[in-house]
Formats: sequence, C-alpha cells, structure tokens
Amino acid sequence: MKKGLNPKLDVGDRIVLVHMDGEDIGPGTKGEVIQMEKIPSFGSSVDYQYRVNWFDDEGKIISTLSLLPDVDGWMMDEEKREIQEINFKNLDDLIVKGDFLACFSKKELEEVYKFLELERQIGSHNMAMEGGKFLLMGPDYIRDFFKLQSYHRNPDEDKQILINKLVDRAQGMYDLFVRASVKYLENKDKEITIPAVQKTMGRLATTAKQFWMFGGDKFLNKEIE
Repeated sequence: MKKGLNPKLDVGDRIVLVHMDGEDIGPGTKGEVIQMEKIPSFGSSVDYQYRVNWFDDEGKIISTLSLLPDVDGWMMDEEKREIQEINFKNLDDLIVKGDFLACFSKKELEEVYKFLELERQIGSHNMAMEGGKFLLMGPDYIRDFFKLQSYHRNPDEDKQILINKLVDRAQGMYDLFVRASVKYLENKDKEITIPAVQKTMGRLATTAKQFWMFGGDKFLNKEIE
C-alpha cells in the first residue's frame, strides 16, 4: 500500500488532500486521480501533474483541479481513515488522541487552528511540509523571519495584516504549549524538567498540525480576528 505524504499516484487512486496552495479546496477533501498530465518543467525535476476529481461529502464532483507534486500535499484515502481514528501508535513524534485532547480545552484547540490558518493564509511556505513551524517560535523569531523575507519581496497590505496578527498571537501560542506540555507530563506522572517540557512541546505541536489537517477546515479561508 502506498504510504506517507505525496506518494506516487496512478489513475484511479483515491486520495485525501492535505494542502493545495492558493486554492479553496480544504484539507481532508477526497479525490480520485483521473489523469497524469505532462507540464513544462521550467528547470524543475517535476514535469507532470495529477488531474483529480474532487468530491464533496455527498460524493458529488466539486472540482477537477490538478495536484502539483512539488507544491501540494496529499495522502492515500485509507490513511485518512487511519488518521481520523488517530492510529498513531507507530509514530514516535505524535501523541495519541486521548492524551493530546486532555492537554487542551476546546477553546485552546480552536486558537491553535486559527493560528495555523493564519500561517496558511500568509503562504510563506508549504504547509504540508513545514506547517506549524511558528507554533513554538514566539513573536521575535516570526518578526525576524518575515523581515528577512521582505528583503526579497515586500508583503502587500493584506498579507502584512495577517503577519501582524500572527506576531500578536505568537507569545500566547507559545505559552499555551508550555502549559499543555506541563499538563501532559503531570498526567503521565513524569518529571517536569526543561528538556522534558521542550520535547513534549515539539510532540504536541506535531500532533496539533495533524489534527488541524483533518479537523480545522471550518476555519479555512475565514477571516481570523
């Protein structure tokens, strides 16, 4: 069985979208590959794309947008069911569903989703590959990151508004993951040390991204206040 993120696809394969750059199709949308199309490589190693029928929850085709292997993200449909069941036992960097949800209130988890949606809307990187990179970075790092990017390309006014919102939320997001990590260690009767908290923060952030991929779609393309 084809596993992992962005496996090679054949016509007829059923997939689940993880990320599509600049489009309205949300994470978790199901699709079926209907054609492999040749495209100009423009110096890239990728000279093809996958034409896909995308379906709504009732199985109706809502789009035939193509997947670009070096930009978009997908997984096989069977793996979506595994993730929805939170079958993470063989993935050391993820925390199982019950333990994860015990660390966050519903409101806190929604704040994480909103933060990740802001990151996605800014569009500075591929969310499938690098999504969640700002969850634990704090405002100074994020501010410097986008300042460095501005030397190559200044963000437009709308994007700068999103960046400012992300920076404003960054310290609160970092503090949220510190509290959640301490709570996780307490729940597991583990010693609370700085290295243990830091490691747990990373695992919680990785798990949060997985939850967002398949549960944060209600915030997709919405304005985040």
